[in-house]
Amino acid sequence: MPASDHQPSIDSESNSGCLVVLVRPIWIFGWAGLIFCAIYVALGKGAITADLMLIVVTLGLIVSRFIDIRYLDGETWNNKPGTLKHWRRYSFYVFIIAGALYLLAKFIAQKNWL
Repeated sequence: MPASDHQPSIDSESNSGCLVVLVRPIWIFGWAGLIFCAIYVALGKGAITADLMLIVVTLGLIVSRFIDIRYLDGETWNNKPGTLKHWRRYSFYVFIIAGALYLLAKFIAQKNWL
């Protein structure tokens, strides 16, 4: 009796499996990178490089959350579907927190507290 080659159907969720594993941790745990960049700015070393890295990390958080919601069926913390309204709110908070961290880091660097 010949064995039949039964292949499971491929749905959209399995097509993006690897990308989900890469994108979601960026926007969830990327805050650590933002804090690290702010500390580097506060140390006053590599002034332009540290400033640019903080901007890049901030934009990376926002873009990764957008990709997650728009293309990877991202969810909120309570497992509801993410919408662009959630993304706008997330972007607003990221900009506010990144700006506050940057100003605090520049103030600390100016006062030479570290």
